[in-house]
Amino acid sequence: MTSFHKASAFHTSLKGTKLKNNLIYISSGIPSLDFIIGGGLSAGSVFLVEEDVLGSYGRVLSKYFLAEGVVCKHDLYVISADESPEDIVKELPQPCIVPTNEKTSNQGSSAEMKIAWRYEGLGQVESSFGSNTKFGHHFDLSKHIDEDTLKNCNITYCHLLENNKQVNGFKNGLYHTLLTNIKTILSKEDYKSSSQNKNILRICIQSLGSPVWMAMDCDDAQSGYGQDLIKFLYCLRMLVRDTNAVIFITIPSHLFDDENIIKRILYSVDNAVRIESFTGSSKETNPVYSDYHGLFHITKLSALYTLVPFVPPSLDLAFKLRRKKFVIEKLHLPPELQESSEREQDDITAIPKTCGGFKKKDVDF
Repeated sequence: MTSFHKASAFHTSLKGTKLKNNLIYISSGIPSLDFIIGGGLSAGSVFLVEEDVLGSYGRVLSKYFLAEGVVCKHDLYVISADESPEDIVKELPQPCIVPTNEKTSNQGSSAEMKIAWRYEGLGQVESSFGSNTKFGHHFDLSKHIDEDTLKNCNITYCHLLENNKQVNGFKNGLYHTLLTNIKTILSKEDYKSSSQNKNILRICIQSLGSPVWMAMDCDDAQSGYGQDLIKFLYCLRMLVRDTNAVIFITIPSHLFDDENIIKRILYSVDNAVRIESFTGSSKETNPVYSDYHGLFHITKLSALYTLVPFVPPSLDLAFKLRRKKFVIEKLHLPPELQESSEREQDDITAIPKTCGGFKKKDVDF
């Protein structure tokens, strides 16, 4: 117990972290996402995001993850093969203060509104998650973090160039190059769990497994492509264990033809979610989903340092992208309030007739 208290006091001294089951947790930058995955992202874990078809919302989640690290003064390692990582960091959203007027007004209105006495003892149904938490920050997507703030942060960039040479079991040399770079930076004393002068390292890999990562010079390109990706994730998970680093990966899973690849990828990571955007689909014009921009699926949740895994309050989730925040809520279908012409016609035909089916004016006395 003495060692536990010492570890707890030391771990909680890190800014932007909290302790759960004697394990360091950091925020993803989205309070509602932290809530549905069990309180945040644990140190030494790999978090996977299956991108939407256009990849725009997956990119937004990456920006929140990196922006939270800038605010908490965590070290950042930004990796991309499709675009310059410097351009990603330049578009990080600026932190903002959420006014408390909305919260107090909602509480006041609910207190004034009285319903039947039998429902007074029931708890309120909370559609949005993490609204009352103090862990994490809120960001304004319309404003970017200034350059002076970014210069004061310890940010390392890694722009991978196309390399189709076979290196040490990888048919595409990009995987081996990236794995070597991550191993080098994780070997520093600052990111070891036993270090006295340590900090949190946030590693963000943007669009891992895009067509750039495919070995085009081999005959079985699709097969080698899947083997390289799975082997890379397995080695990456072993490297990050027992460190103060968190790896955030986005993958365009809609480009994979083989479903077995997705299953093996999910087996190689700790937590995973999938974004289903309504853009370009029939759900975009469906009035049932008019309040949302897409569906949010939880595909894997791991139980770290505990025998009881976290169970989210609901699996029917949807997300909204507002100007100042990305919100994940329970999917609520709107009630049918407008009466259609068919409904009115049904009401007319449902009027009962008197005297054996004849109207009153047709009866002759």
